[in-house]
Amino acid sequence: PTCRRDAIDIIDDDPQCEVETSAVRRRLLLSTMAIAVATVSLDGPADAVGIEEDYTKQVDAVPATPSVVEGELTVSQPPPNRIVNVSDKRPDQKKKANRSGYFVAGGASAAFSHGITVPIDVVKTKSQTDDALAGLSPLDAALRIVEDEGAGALSKGLQPTVLGYGFEGAMKFGVYESLKPLFLVQFAGQSNEAYLAAAVCAGALASIILCPLEETRIRLVTDSSFANGLTDGLPKLLRENGIASPFRKGLAPMLSKQVPYTIGKQVSFDLFASVLYSFLSGLSFVPRGQIAIEVEVGAAFLASIVACLLSQPGDVVLTQTYKNDSSAEGFLSTINSLYGDGGVGRFFRGLSARFLHVGCIITFQLVIYDQLKQALGLPA
Repeated sequence: PTCRRDAIDIIDDDPQCEVETSAVRRRLLLSTMAIAVATVSLDGPADAVGIEEDYTKQVDAVPATPSVVEGELTVSQPPPNRIVNVSDKRPDQKKKANRSGYFVAGGASAAFSHGITVPIDVVKTKSQTDDALAGLSPLDAALRIVEDEGAGALSKGLQPTVLGYGFEGAMKFGVYESLKPLFLVQFAGQSNEAYLAAAVCAGALASIILCPLEETRIRLVTDSSFANGLTDGLPKLLRENGIASPFRKGLAPMLSKQVPYTIGKQVSFDLFASVLYSFLSGLSFVPRGQIAIEVEVGAAFLASIVACLLSQPGDVVLTQTYKNDSSAEGFLSTINSLYGDGGVGRFFRGLSARFLHVGCIITFQLVIYDQLKQALGLPA
């Protein structure tokens, strides 16, 4: 035959060809039916228990079939009955989501932990600046404040505390967790050095964000005539002293507090958690699946002690710098003034109240942060 139509005419005219063609058609029909039955028996019903998971594992083990689409070799789409994990196909988006989770968890845990401890923070700040409260216990100092100024004095600075430390916690935790893998590469897997470098960078960045809100908080606590809260206190502060004022006079004291504080909190928590988990996991009588919360609380409490001791001098310098708007002393001048007022012990005034304050903050913060990370699908 010279063309396809001639071949069809020949087949139609020849009875033997027609018989053979019918037989081929029957065989094709039977083969198609057999394939369909085999596919149904392999996939099973949609609600069959265990079948879908086993089939998915078998499918994942088979390499994707290449196909040509518009002249380019691509991977063919799986059939509709196969489960496709979209997150595995987009690792960049998954990593971005993970990194954003650290910022969310850090900001929420910091805002909550600092907010509920504002009364202790007020007692600590006033103990550092008021000579009449210097030798009192945190409880006695709190009672004296309530007696002199009323119970409302213990909630001063709540708004700038929650807002400021919410932003500060988001940047501190988010930047710290994001920089850890980068510094691990730079330091060739030396975790201690990598964690330390990440904590320094995170603490420095958080300090810049916190400066204006922390000055507003300290002014509200130490000067009852300054303002009523954040909404009128921060604009008044910036209007009187200028936008750059909180950074010009407070950035160095803030760094002297926040960088040691971040190192003591973040790095020591990671180290303490690792040591405690290894120790408790080695005890045969301790169920391994039930030690997570014990490790979190224990490591957080130990980290709070380290962070408090490392950052206490910087906290005293920061409070002295921000306590009124007439402070024109520089960073070193403030240190010399404090040292002349009481020697080395002057830098640890209010330590008992700050131990209580920082202990509550860090314990609540790190435990909540760890729980939020797990809820967001992040490693904890």
